[in-house]
Amino acid sequence: RSVRLAATLPCRRGLPHQRTLAAMLPLLLAAVLASLACCSSPCHGRYGEWVSEPGVFTREDQPKHLQGLHVACVWRDASGEPLRLEAYKNAVNEGEPMRAALPLTADRSWRDFRRELKAALGFRRKTNDWGFLMLKQPFGIFNEYGKRLSSAKEAEDAALIFVVEGGQWYWPPLRKGFVRKLHGTNLSLETLSVQPVIFRVQGFLREHECEEIVNLGKGRMFSSPVSLMDKDKGKESKEFRTSTQARLDRTESLMLREIDERISRLTKVPAPHNEQVQILRYEKTQYYAAHLDNWDPAFYTTEGSEFIEHGHNNRLITVFWYLTDVSEGGETNFPRTDGLPQPADMYNCVQGLKVKPVKGSVIFWYSLHPNGNNDPNGLHASCPVRVGEKWSANYWVWNKARPVMPPDEGVDELDDDERAEFMGKASDKLQAGEEALAVFVNDHAAKSAYLFFLGDRPGVDRFMVEIKPGARTSMWTSPGHVWLLRAEQDPSSKTLDRFVVTDDRRQEFVLRAQTRDEI
Repeated sequence: RSVRLAATLPCRRGLPHQRTLAAMLPLLLAAVLASLACCSSPCHGRYGEWVSEPGVFTREDQPKHLQGLHVACVWRDASGEPLRLEAYKNAVNEGEPMRAALPLTADRSWRDFRRELKAALGFRRKTNDWGFLMLKQPFGIFNEYGKRLSSAKEAEDAALIFVVEGGQWYWPPLRKGFVRKLHGTNLSLETLSVQPVIFRVQGFLREHECEEIVNLGKGRMFSSPVSLMDKDKGKESKEFRTSTQARLDRTESLMLREIDERISRLTKVPAPHNEQVQILRYEKTQYYAAHLDNWDPAFYTTEGSEFIEHGHNNRLITVFWYLTDVSEGGETNFPRTDGLPQPADMYNCVQGLKVKPVKGSVIFWYSLHPNGNNDPNGLHASCPVRVGEKWSANYWVWNKARPVMPPDEGVDELDDDERAEFMGKASDKLQAGEEALAVFVNDHAAKSAYLFFLGDRPGVDRFMVEIKPGARTSMWTSPGHVWLLRAEQDPSSKTLDRFVVTDDRRQEFVLRAQTRDEI
């Protein structure tokens, strides 16, 4: 731009044109640099290892970006000025990033910051047709090390932030073959695939750990079961899976507890989200046909989808451990990588990525998109072992802690902007298909109460959250839904109060201290 501007300047009489340009260029350059300074962010040189190019997303049946992961930067040009925002939405470089100035009130509180950030990025809580939005986690904000942030000051100090609509940290894959050094470790994260997102970490497990885990499993193995979709009801598990397995709890071994924490440091998802270890043994010819590790509520309607909170409480990550080398066969196959279609044969292990077992290495992949929606590309199979045997293990990481509770309670709550939009509608009564906002208040100064969701039919009794003394929590719900406050987290504990949701747009239910003490 400085060259164009200089070329249009008139010559001063008696001076060569080149001398005029030479005299003006420093001034023009200073003006250009000042202009760039007001627009560029302090994160300008940091996006390169986090933001993908559209071409790495090869599927034609899905968006060419990460759904619900936004890479952003927040800063101030000067003290007292409003926070500025720059963001690559959905972690993809489609040209210039979006830029905005946040209102002066954005740093007044964490809730205000979250509201203004979400409004600027332009995403909504609803990303699918599952309903039951009161069960979906609030979005999370993290720094580049996967640490969950809890104040506008933390976000400003970090500058580079990651907004994940699904609520849990999500590693951006960048591109196939990219290797990321893991901060504070001697390990690296190698991207094997972008759709689905798959990583490999070599040397994650030590040799003696692999051997001890195998020994723990021996003598406890049983035929592996299968969770059947509606269309497969009545079929035998062995039609899909012929391995044997054993379940180990982390409490059984100090080594398992150490690995549990190591996995949490790898995934950046807290340890209470981790399921038990499932040890697997595949002998010669044994296999597991292509399947998903998470549950899509559309495929599990016969028994109802309450057990996964209608899709909102699900397996987010599979961390797969290779406990032995395999002479031949036994690969983990992902048939939908590289834009490939759904395989016609779920048993043949022909198309897509095949990962050979290497003792001590782990691979992990995401079964959900960053916004919490199911990712069908996570389809995978265990190919038949042709020579030798294969010992491995599944370690599943859920998007909600087990038992269910909101992530980092008091940090990421339901958002004021949605509440304001919800309450700002003309009518105080719900229209068809709308959901109510229920606020549950524990008025007691010293004792907690435990919120349970019963739904609108018998047999559903799911613990949701502990409401600490003097605290409150909010849930999206529907008319006719029943909620209970109990004395303990145990579903068989005493019921303190029972609330039935009406058709009012906003409802507040208060457990009085006197009621709590009387019961």
